[in-house]
Amino acid sequence: MKNNDDYIIIPNPIYDVVFKYLMEDLESAKIILSILTGEKIKTLNFEPVSHSEKIKTPDNERHIKLFHLDFTATILRPNGSEELVMIELQKANQASDIFRFKRYITANFQKKQQKEVINRRTKAIEERSFPIRLLPIFILNFRIENEINDLVIKTKRSKLGVFKEKKLLKQNEFIDNLTYDLYVIQLPNLQNISKSEYENDEQKEKLFSLLKLFDQQSQVSNSSHRLRVFKALFPDYLHRIIQRLKAAYAENPELEAEMNAEDEYLSELIRRDNEIAFFKNKAEKTLVELSKVQKEKNETFEKLVETVKLLHSLNMEVSVIAKKTGFTVEEISTML
Repeated sequence: MKNNDDYIIIPNPIYDVVFKYLMEDLESAKIILSILTGEKIKTLNFEPVSHSEKIKTPDNERHIKLFHLDFTATILRPNGSEELVMIELQKANQASDIFRFKRYITANFQKKQQKEVINRRTKAIEERSFPIRLLPIFILNFRIENEINDLVIKTKRSKLGVFKEKKLLKQNEFIDNLTYDLYVIQLPNLQNISKSEYENDEQKEKLFSLLKLFDQQSQVSNSSHRLRVFKALFPDYLHRIIQRLKAAYAENPELEAEMNAEDEYLSELIRRDNEIAFFKNKAEKTLVELSKVQKEKNETFEKLVETVKLLHSLNMEVSVIAKKTGFTVEEISTML
């Protein structure tokens, strides 16, 4: 039987302020990113990026910051070589945040790295600029698909010749630097993953255990700002991450206030989206009603035109038809 000692309380990492605090610890970030990508990370550098948005609440007007996190990482490839990549980590509570994602990816696609290369003609060593391969990771607190209801969706680049129908297996600077793999995590689908789907796969076990720290459905305590997590679910390799989260309140006295600010921002987005949905629905109903009225008018007009043609076929004078139907002589002449 579980008791209180079997649980720990941590600040909810779905909040930007908590998530940023967690990922500012490079050792915790290295563990998290290694598990999320399945890559062996040798070195990791953190570059915080933020923008400020002004929101109006019932009480006042304030600025809050929304974060996405960029890291440059040296990863060890299976063949022993090293590669510099940029890992872009973002999370969202609302599907409308996709526009924010798109802006950040576009900006990061422009970033470069300097490499020393040998000039084939002169044999001299030269320094040149090269793109950095991008690895975007999206942690979503909503579902984007209901086809397979998986917890993590990964897109994997495939280089296929159209005519020869053969895959390019080697690295190709041109193609590899213009495309990217990405990972999409759907947190609500934690409930759809059974033990049999990960228990015999070390990478999947690590991934599931890590993402349980973000479980918003089964672990929320008496406040959405905190999660009550069962200790036994989290193996030793997540110890540093849990300790980092537990220290968040002590090291940031403003943590609760900043989470409240995020709540205000989110509620404002929901209110705005509800208003948009309401007026959109109203406009759609009005268009349907106008379309119905217009259709009835068109049908009435067509019947009147048929009547005009029938009366004319019976050798009735145009002036008499005009009096009977309400059309002018000129209008009748265009119908005949």
